[in-house]
Amino acid sequence: MIIWIFQSGEPLHSDDNSPRPMRAMNLANKLIDRGHKVVLWSSAFSHQSKMHRSTKYEDILISENLRIKLIPSSGYKKNISISRFYDHCILAWNLHKKLKLEKIPPDVAFIGYPPIEAAYVMSSWLKNNNVPFLLDVKDQWPNILVKSFPRPLRLFARCLLSPYYFLAKKSMKNATGISAHVPGFVKWALKFSNKIESKNDVAFPLTTPQYKIGKDDLSRATDWWSDQGIIKNNYFRVIFIGSFARSFNFDDIFLAAHELSSQKIDCEFVLCGDGDKNNELRSKAKLHDNVKIISWIDGPKIKALSNMSDAAIAPYKNKSDFTISIPNKVIDSLMLGLPLLSSLEGEVEALIKKYNIGYFYNESIPLSDCIKKMKSMDISENHLSKNAKDLYCSKFEFNKVYDSLALHLERLKIYD
Repeated sequence: MIIWIFQSGEPLHSDDNSPRPMRAMNLANKLIDRGHKVVLWSSAFSHQSKMHRSTKYEDILISENLRIKLIPSSGYKKNISISRFYDHCILAWNLHKKLKLEKIPPDVAFIGYPPIEAAYVMSSWLKNNNVPFLLDVKDQWPNILVKSFPRPLRLFARCLLSPYYFLAKKSMKNATGISAHVPGFVKWALKFSNKIESKNDVAFPLTTPQYKIGKDDLSRATDWWSDQGIIKNNYFRVIFIGSFARSFNFDDIFLAAHELSSQKIDCEFVLCGDGDKNNELRSKAKLHDNVKIISWIDGPKIKALSNMSDAAIAPYKNKSDFTISIPNKVIDSLMLGLPLLSSLEGEVEALIKKYNIGYFYNESIPLSDCIKKMKSMDISENHLSKNAKDLYCSKFEFNKVYDSLALHLERLKIYD
């Protein structure tokens, strides 16, 4: 089969520095493994680096079975900005122009949502060409945009964004099926769009493959960490690997770091990544000897760091789209076999308590208390790491998830 994937805002096979695969790359790789030809449509502007991959249309042949089509857009410097809205409009318009030139439609397609505008353009073209497709809902746009406004202005914001509501609902109704990373997002999309539920509406968790890392690569990565002053010792080490985005609350980490240091408890936080809050975090870390900020790291360095660590933290803010979700940082922690610390209510809190994979913290249960409890555990009674690994293997293992998603896409052609 020829399968199209549209996904904006994620790394691509053509990007430099061996980017860590997300939904689009993982799905494309799995479909190719199953013998299909994949055309991956995306933005010529990289959301991660905030740099243009290209300033014009590009058609990149990666292999016999993988082609990447880049659509130009204006770009933006901040994730929350008017320029990002403008970028998405330009992306959608340029996608519309490019699709008008396409003569041969795919057998089936997969659309990442949002951005709303481009998802609407692609979904409309596929619908008009009788191509079955999944709309993969990653965020509750435009509802989450309205909720970002102060409460007294939300009615005004709802009116202002009414065109986005129309485009979003139309995209969902056009879809042969709705997919998402958790059932809560599928249910939200069906209710939001008033779409009748069908067997095509299914959730597939966000997860990543476990790459085999050679001994030499792991050894070099361990030496690299040693140069950063991070070695295997008796410190209780908590790690975060991801974007320094506004969706995370890092204040609890610095508060816990201060409290544990004051009590002379050996604990260290290592935060790896980059993003909007990078400068702020680096400034705060200068005031704490037990907080280290590191830039983006690759697979071997992630594995080496996890081997020297005792827990991972997922400090998500309690927003409605997160509380009904199991974000990728949680699944990453399980894959690494690390106990989880999180303040995220809802699905993640329930997961932690049901499967005994870590600790949930909040104002009444401070993060520092959770760490002290974990640090004081005897090896014989500490099953958190084993529980985390077992849960990953049973519910989030990469091949199980993506084989199921690929099979679901293949069968859309039959169901249509």
